[in-house]
Amino acid sequence: MLNRGDLDALRQKGKRRKLVETRGKFAVGQAIADRLEEVKDRKTFGHWELDTVVSGRGQSKGCFATFLERKSRLYTAIMMPDRSAASMENAITQVRTAMPVNAFKTATTDRGKEFACYEVCPREIGLVTVFC
Repeated sequence: MLNRGDLDALRQKGKRRKLVETRGKFAVGQAIADRLEEVKDRKTFGHWELDTVVSGRGQSKGCFATFLERKSRLYTAIMMPDRSAASMENAITQVRTAMPVNAFKTATTDRGKEFACYEVCPREIGLVTVFC
């Protein structure tokens, strides 16, 4: 057990970290438990995992949208100006147009606000979105 005086030697010096997601989350969409068996087993090409990576330095709002294809492990990152749903929709469109037809069947994402565009994407490109 540490005494209160010993905390100054620690890296964080007893400070608490802020919560990572401050923009909120949404609780709609298809759950990960309901995704197809071929997605779980990595049997076919076209099932993607999407996420965002945000700079940990300063007040920078810049980030990357990351795309990982589950079977081939193809990894792609697209730079975005911010973590808005419109920016994520543009990144998905960029990767979709660079890939062959029918290369995007499903997308597994977290429930961050940047994936609020999940309702627009299925209509445009036939993408089924599953949430963790």
